[in-house]
Amino acid sequence: MEHHFTQLDDGASADVKPASNFGAAVATVLLALLLQIFWRCCRSICRNHVKKYKFSSSSAAANMDRSIIAAVEKILKYTFKDKRLLKEALTHSSCREDMSYERLEFIGDAALGLAVATHFFCWEPRLDPDQLTLLRKKSVSNERLALVAARHELDRFVRSKDTAPLNRKVREYVKAVKQGDDHKNLTVRSPDILADI
Repeated sequence: MEHHFTQLDDGASADVKPASNFGAAVATVLLALLLQIFWRCCRSICRNHVKKYKFSSSSAAANMDRSIIAAVEKILKYTFKDKRLLKEALTHSSCREDMSYERLEFIGDAALGLAVATHFFCWEPRLDPDQLTLLRKKSVSNERLALVAARHELDRFVRSKDTAPLNRKVREYVKAVKQGDDHKNLTVRSPDILADI
């Protein structure tokens, strides 16, 4: 039996055995069923989340500058149907009068984890569960997500109050990223707030 070796990001080699066609077919069917169940749950949660906003008396996105909304939508290459979700996604818990991104972060982490796991699962069928877990973990880590947010300058749009020390840490991190420091050798720790938005 022929063995293949894959080099993972951290330099560790892993022995990869070819998967059987039947096993791959069964795994694909099971994955499709799980994705369908997950999708239905996400739709239900999102419907309830949006419904809650429709009955609120305040216009949540009214006090968010339209130019900020347009700028974020341009960066993301996505137009939000409900701008209130964008406002919430950019709102830190220090803004007590508005809902923060914490609830959206919960469902977003799950959705992102599933999307990344599905990508790696389909991308290389010979990877074993340990390798898939390692790849997913590295791809959705706070460090990686903060790096992406900093590179896209999403830090400029985060809404927070009385968070001067946190804002200083964010500025230091973004400056280090902009200076082209290799993300593996950054001397500044990535602020969680960047990974959470």
